[in-house]
Amino acid sequence: MGKLFKNAVVVASGAIVAAILAPVLAKGLTPAPAPGFAPDDACVGNSRLLMKAVRLYLQDNDESLPPMDSTAHFQAAVSPYISNTSVFSCPATHLAFQPNPAIGLHSLAEYATPGEVIVFQDAVPHADHKSVATFLDGHIEVGGAIAGGGTPAGDPDLVCADRVRAISLAMLQYVQDYDQIYPPMDTPAHVQTLLLPYAKSTSIFVCPSTGQPYAFNASLSYVAQAALDSPATTVVVQDPVAHANSLRVIGYADGHVNHPGTAYSTPETGDAANLKRIGLGILQYAQDYDEYMPDLRSPEALKAAVYPYVRSEDTFVNPFTGQSYLYNAAYSGWSLAMFDSPATMWLARDRTPNSDGTLNVLFADGHVKTRYTYVAQHISVGPNSETRLLWNRGDGSITLSRLSSTGAEINRAYLGLGVGTVKSVSTSSTGYTSILIGKGDTASLWTLNPSFYVTQKTEYGPYDGWAPISVGVGSNNQPRLLWNRYDKSSAIWQASAVNDYISDKRYALASGDIASGLAVAPDNSQRLVWTRPSGEVRFWTLSAAGDILSQSGVPPYHDWKAKSVTVGPNGNTWVLFAGTGGSSLMTMSPTQQRLNKIDFPAEAGWTPQEVGVGA
Repeated sequence: MGKLFKNAVVVASGAIVAAILAPVLAKGLTPAPAPGFAPDDACVGNSRLLMKAVRLYLQDNDESLPPMDSTAHFQAAVSPYISNTSVFSCPATHLAFQPNPAIGLHSLAEYATPGEVIVFQDAVPHADHKSVATFLDGHIEVGGAIAGGGTPAGDPDLVCADRVRAISLAMLQYVQDYDQIYPPMDTPAHVQTLLLPYAKSTSIFVCPSTGQPYAFNASLSYVAQAALDSPATTVVVQDPVAHANSLRVIGYADGHVNHPGTAYSTPETGDAANLKRIGLGILQYAQDYDEYMPDLRSPEALKAAVYPYVRSEDTFVNPFTGQSYLYNAAYSGWSLAMFDSPATMWLARDRTPNSDGTLNVLFADGHVKTRYTYVAQHISVGPNSETRLLWNRGDGSITLSRLSSTGAEINRAYLGLGVGTVKSVSTSSTGYTSILIGKGDTASLWTLNPSFYVTQKTEYGPYDGWAPISVGVGSNNQPRLLWNRYDKSSAIWQASAVNDYISDKRYALASGDIASGLAVAPDNSQRLVWTRPSGEVRFWTLSAAGDILSQSGVPPYHDWKAKSVTVGPNGNTWVLFAGTGGSSLMTMSPTQQRLNKIDFPAEAGWTPQEVGVGA
C-alpha cells in the first residue's frame, strides 16, 4: 500500500491522560509503491492536503489567492499551512504540482464558478495517461472524472447525494432572498443559472453516477413556500434516471435528502427531521387555534391534533428505535404567550438514545437540539485479563477505560472531541493499546502505554476511496491496519512499533465480499474475517507478512453477521456472531478447525458488539 500511505505523518507526545495531543509533525515517509493499487490515490491525497493549505491562506489574506507566477513562489506562500513538504508533489510523477498563474493574487470573489477554475494540476500525465487537477471549489478530477468528491469511501452514489444536499441548501437560500418564492424551474440550465450565486459551482448540478443533470419540479415555479402543504414530502430536485442500484436521490422542500434503502438517509438523521416536522406542525396548529398548544398528554392525543399538518404517520415514530416520542404534558393547552423562554422549554424528545448515543429534543421555538450520551463501542483484553473499554459519543468525543479483571475501573483517558469515529481497539501482550479512529478516507492511530499515557499519534490520508476498518497488534507491538475500498478491494498495512509504514498487502475479493475484521495472534500471524453476499462468513489465516496460509468458512446461519474477531494467547480464534435471533461465540483452532460454539438467546435491548480474550 505504498502509494496509498505515502503521506503519513507522525508525532510523539508525552501528553498526560486527559490532555489533547500537540499538532502533528511531519516525517515525510515515502514507502515503495505496491502493485495493484490505483496509481492516482496518493496523488489525490496530496492534492487535498495542498488545497486545504490554500484555503487556510485565503482565510488569512482577505480571501486573496497566493502568488502563482512560479512554483517556488506558490510553495513559499502556502508552506506555513502544511506540515509535510511532500504534499507539493504528485507521488505518481515525482514532480511538483503546477499552480495556475492566471489566478495568482486575485480575489476569490472574482470567480462566479469556482468549480471550473483550476488552482493547480499535475506537471505531466501519469503512466495511465491521466492527470490530477484541483479546482477552486475544492473538488479534484482525475483524467476529467471527479475523484471521490470528498465523501467517505469516494462512492459516486454518495457524491450524488452530497450534491443534492448542496442544491437543496442553495434553493432555500434563494427562496429566502426572493420573498419566499421559488425560482422558475422550466429547465435545469435555467435553475443552475439562478442558483449559482448560492451554489458557486456548476459541478454539483450533475450526478456522477448517471452523468445527467438533476431534474427540478417545474410545478413549483413561482410558488410561495408558505403555500406548500407538506414541505417534507414535496420534491424539489431529483435524479432524472435511477442509479445502477435502481434508486434515485431526492431533495425535498424542507431541505432534507432521502434515498430509501441506502446510507444516504440514516435513521438518526431521520429522527431529528421528524421532530422538526412535529415542531412545525405544533406551531401551525397553534396559529389555527388562537395561539393555544395542542394536547400533549399522550402520543395518541398529539398525533390526532397535529396529523392534519404533518400528513404522515411515520413522522410520529423514531425511525431508528421504532418508539413514539415523549411529549411534555405540562404544556398541554398553554397559550404561546405563556412561553417566556421558548428556546429552553422542551416539547418532545426521544424516549431512548439512538445507536450513536444521540438524544434529540424539540423545543417550543421549533428548533431541535441533539444531546449525546457515551456508547460503549469496542473492547480489548490485555495482560492479566485487564480490559480496555472504548466509548464513543455522537459528537465524536472518545473515552478509553481500563478495567481490572473483576471489572473495576482503574483509570480513564479522555482522547478528544470531534476527532472521528472509533473503528477498533487492540491491546498487545506488553500492555500497549492501539486505537484506530476513522474520519472519511483518513485514519488516526493512537498508541497508549500501560499507564494510559499517549505515546504516539499518527495520521494517514486522505486516500481516495479507502476507509479504515480495524486494527490488530501482535507481540512485537507492530500494528496492522485493515482498509476497505468502495470497489470492494481490501488491504492490510503493517506499521512499526512507532507507527511508521513497513509493508502492505492488497486483496481483491470476489464481487460483493466485504472484509469486516482483523486480529493478530501472539506469533504475529493474522486472522481476516470477511462476509459474502449469501451470508457465508470466510476466515483466512495469514502469515505475519500477509500471505494466505489457510482458508475456511461458515455457512449462513439465520441472519447473523460476524461482528468481531480476536485471537487468544494459545492461537485460538474467537468470532462473535449476532443477529435478530440472538448471538453466538465460535472458537476455532490455529488451523481453523471448529472447536466450540455457544449460542446466546436474544435479550430485549441488548446487542453484542465486540469480543475480547485475555491471557
